Amino acid sequence: MELKLIQQQFVDYAWRDGADCLDRACAESGGDITADQLKMLIARGERQLVKLVDMGETEGWAVFRIDQLPNMRVFMITELVAKDHGRFFEEVKNMARAFGCSVIRAAAKPAQERLYRMKCGFEPVYTIVEVQI
Repeated sequence: MELKLIQQQFVDYAWRDGADCLDRACAESGGDITADQLKMLIARGERQLVKLVDMGETEGWAVFRIDQLPNMRVFMITELVAKDHGRFFEEVKNMARAFGCSVIRAAAKPAQERLYRMKCGFEPVYTIVEVQI
């Protein structure tokens, strides 16, 4: 298994190669971002695109950003579409370490959060709730 980091100038090619499936992750965001906006953030270098590959076959796509917080550097998974992302988690940890991160985080709905806990050992940090005004 391997994670292939896609350089920002190749985002159009990646979109044609299947990264457009990230529109499903954007739809789960509750309106935070559209697929077109995500593509623009990747092209500008504000987020990083990764292709999940197993034995030459594309198994999914992920997007992350690096957050430098006062007490830690965080590898924040922002969007993910994969058949079984838990199989790639060792590679995710290696990539996070390569970026100098000591923590990996992801925002998730309850069902996704359970999968992250069961398959990857995530622990809840806090819950974000909202109300429309």
